Amino acid sequence: MLLRGYRFEHRKTEKSVTIAGWSYVWAGLLGAAYVWWIGYGNVWRALAVNIAYGVSFLAVVAITSFVPANTQFLVLLLAVPAVIVAQGISMISIIRTGFRRRGWASAQA
Repeated sequence: MLLRGYRFEHRKTEKSVTIAGWSYVWAGLLGAAYVWWIGYGNVWRALAVNIAYGVSFLAVVAITSFVPANTQFLVLLLAVPAVIVAQGISMISIIRTGFRRRGWASAQA
């Protein structure tokens, strides 16, 4: 499954956090701000990934200016959701690593 859900549980306090479904959408749309909001994960790494996806998307937009209008629309129609999903997966991975480094137990939700 591409967008796996995760459940993190703190071993001492037994607090649990579930990341699934809409978390990928919010992580894809908000990027590093979502990692900062969750509070677990390397925000600087998330910001670097966020900038890399932004530059990549701008490159796609620049390249599409050399193709016919109908093709340009189709490429952008496919590129926007693809960037959101790819960035969401990357941000959730950064968050997952942050939880694990702080000693939280993780399982697939």
